Amino acid sequence: MNTQANQFYKEPWFGIVLTVLFFPAGIYVMFKFGPWRKRTKTILSIVLSLICIVVWTIAGLAPASSNPGVGETWLSSGAQKTVTVKSSLSFSVDAKGHVRLKGHVNLPDKTKLHVTLTHANTVVGDNVTVSDETWKTAALTSDNQPLAPATYKVHVTSLPWSQQSDSVVAKLGKGGKQLRGSETIKTHAGRAIDLRQSVTYEP
Repeated sequence: MNTQANQFYKEPWFGIVLTVLFFPAGIYVMFKFGPWRKRTKTILSIVLSLICIVVWTIAGLAPASSNPGVGETWLSSGAQKTVTVKSSLSFSVDAKGHVRLKGHVNLPDKTKLHVTLTHANTVVGDNVTVSDETWKTAALTSDNQPLAPATYKVHVTSLPWSQQSDSVVAKLGKGGKQLRGSETIKTHAGRAIDLRQSVTYEP
């Protein structure tokens, strides 16, 4: 169990919710039933309003969450949208007989991935970069020979976030906190792409 995630009362949004719920109620009760003079009530209302503004300011500067992938603030994190990762894989062969693995994925341009293919004793890999939601490996070879027809286990992972471009981090959040879906996993550094699929190569 992720006890950190369950400690919602430590999150900045929890303080905001309490402020929004109880501040108007407190003002109403004070004016309705308070024994003070109207001037005193007005001064107290102004003071409470200033306190409310301070709370919002602190929340705007606080991390969005106590979970991995912090960095964006609670108020600014709303500008980012979650990305439910969806992808597909296929082999392609060019006129020279070069075998490549091609993938389609709804990730931002410049997202860096690592692709590994395994079959029996054959293990090949390549680093790829997403462009127009597409990536393609270099020509895949084993012992300097084109990849043999077979069903390969494919494992696609994202490179460390320290190696991703600022534009990618801006869209996926620090530590990939905006990533969602069955093709992602949680790690000590946040969230990461973790696609595992079998693909058959038939020339």
